[in-house]
Amino acid sequence: MDNMNRDVYPKSNCLALTVRKEHRLVCLNRAARKTIRVSWKTLLYVLFLTVANIFV
Repeated sequence: MDNMNRDVYPKSNCLALTVRKEHRLVCLNRAARKTIRVSWKTLLYVLFLTVANIFV
């Protein structure tokens, strides 16, 4: 029975690879959020300058 469980559910002996993959996903998620946040701020700033330029 014990041998059958090992065949059905193979385990990786290297936990570092699993942690590394998850860390990459976290880094990509943070980078995407930061990019979107900066993009919105930039667009709002450009819109503000355009409107301010019309009145000046």
